[in-house]
Amino acid sequence: MNPSEDELRKLREQINQVDSDLIRLINERARLAMEVGKLKRAAGLPIYTPHREAEVLRRIAALNTGPIGNKSLEAIYREIMSGSFALELPQRIGYLGPTGTFSHVAARRHFGSSVDYENLHTIEGVFEEVARQHVDYGLVPIENRIGGGITETLDAFLRYHNELKIYGEVQLAVHFSLLSDCQPHEVRRIYSRGEAFTQCRNWLATQYPRVERINVDSTAAGVLRARQELDADPKCGSAAIASSLAGEIYGVNCLFEKIEDHVGNVTRFLILSKNETERSGNDKSSLMFTTDDRPGALVDVLNVFKSAGINLTHIDKRPNREAIWDYTFFVDALGHRSEPTMAEAIEKAKTFCKRLVVLGSYPASQRVL
Repeated sequence: MNPSEDELRKLREQINQVDSDLIRLINERARLAMEVGKLKRAAGLPIYTPHREAEVLRRIAALNTGPIGNKSLEAIYREIMSGSFALELPQRIGYLGPTGTFSHVAARRHFGSSVDYENLHTIEGVFEEVARQHVDYGLVPIENRIGGGITETLDAFLRYHNELKIYGEVQLAVHFSLLSDCQPHEVRRIYSRGEAFTQCRNWLATQYPRVERINVDSTAAGVLRARQELDADPKCGSAAIASSLAGEIYGVNCLFEKIEDHVGNVTRFLILSKNETERSGNDKSSLMFTTDDRPGALVDVLNVFKSAGINLTHIDKRPNREAIWDYTFFVDALGHRSEPTMAEAIEKAKTFCKRLVVLGSYPASQRVL
């Protein structure tokens, strides 16, 4: 055996020993998590707690000295925590389906592969099933960096704000792929959601200017439609724009990856729950309010937070269904509702509002998945 082979053998033996140690320690961690689960169930506490998750992820990032990056280490720990949830108490996560949508991708990357996922078909369906406690948590899109706010989610809060809370948030990097089993030059029609066509407009204009574009309810539905047509006729030329995960799920090959026009396209999702979360040390609060009908009412509300030194990171509005030209505003503010400065600002802002509701305080997302 030459020196290089001997060195390789020794390194592999060291890796095997580390693997043995990792398996033992991961199972030891799982046993401790099971004990935590018993205590939580006895006390009627939720199994999944975002403030604790944020604490764990911050701690492993601080402990990490490389060479593996924090993003990779976080992905590993999310799977470890996902397996722990399953041992503590099986968790069901509702999302906007069908299977393979970006909501499904975001849910899997955040909660891991060891929990159960439920396709709830519509955004309002996610709110409804969380409110009824048919699922433990729900995940819905709230805004896209390119397309802006998701009106269906804002409208659902108008109806369900008394029945559930925002429990956390997830940021997902959105990458579109062109999926088909045919050759690139054989593509004759492409299925996808309207927003996906919009976000890939320049690429499509360059690569497929004359190809028919057919709108469907979701990107995953487009992949399913293409799959069905390709099964019936492999030469049909059907394709879809969707996530690469959708291609894997429905068995459709990826012709081109990352075809979106804008690098850094991110969608933000909210986690819904019947519970409220504690402070994590880096939190965000979401508020919904309707102002008095007078000049400067909105400015008065916003000035409350300005005077308190509270940063508002997002503002949106939706028309009220009961009155013409009357609007409900949605804002995100940095800080937890239990912090004295935030609590005082909220109470003062209420004096300028017909109604103000705290939709939830939760750990601010620290990383794009």
